Amino acid sequence: MIEISDQHHVRTIALNEPASFNSITEESANALLNALRDAVASDTVRAVLLTGNGKFFCAGGNLKNFMAQQGPLDAYVNKAIEETYNPLANYMMNMPIPLISAVNGPAIGAGVGLALNCDIVLAAKSAYFSLPFVPKLGVVPDMGCSWLVSRGLNYNQALAMCLTGDALSADDAARAGMIWKSIDDSELMTEASALAANLAKLSPGAVRRTKESLRAAYQNSFNEQLLLEQKLQTESFGGKAFQEGLNAFRERREADFIANGDE
Repeated sequence: MIEISDQHHVRTIALNEPASFNSITEESANALLNALRDAVASDTVRAVLLTGNGKFFCAGGNLKNFMAQQGPLDAYVNKAIEETYNPLANYMMNMPIPLISAVNGPAIGAGVGLALNCDIVLAAKSAYFSLPFVPKLGVVPDMGCSWLVSRGLNYNQALAMCLTGDALSADDAARAGMIWKSIDDSELMTEASALAANLAKLSPGAVRRTKESLRAAYQNSFNEQLLLEQKLQTESFGGKAFQEGLNAFRERREADFIANGDE
């Protein structure tokens, strides 16, 4: 269902159902959520890398699972979203440690949400992003896709992507700013792992506060954002990480936030 490995303070979580193109069900979504919670609770994990095994990153919701339901589908999907998929998306968005996605192949439907709910998105050049909810199934985007895509693209681009279901290539997604980088397929995991390892070296407190600041910037006024920055910066200057940064600058060495500056 999922595959987990640890290296250099990075936990790699791979969706591991290649036969179904890593399509998701409540069972696999809960397994992913539990794995993310375990990573955050770990004393040694400081960054998480999410990817997929096989040719796809994630083909979205498992339609066979929907077709197997006996009762009304609207009641079923309402419960599944409320109890499983929304908690997963919310947890991913609010994780205190860096979450990177290495999109190794197509991300379709809810798979787009899984990819873009991560803090930094890298994608193989062969990968693409597609939202077939409206044209193929007559339903609407979920898993946070409407929020995420409309911020990664402009409104017209996001709406066109939703209404046509046309695939957006990794290169085009990177050019538009929806993802961080498009990378040669053979280099994807090497670069993603290196990025995750570098992020794992950062001060957890500085990462957590920076994520809080950028999320708040979507809704704050400029003055509200200045006040939040003041609060978060005051906390930062009072922590061990800043002292380690100063010592490293004075001693002309790289700061070691893992050993000397957690907060």
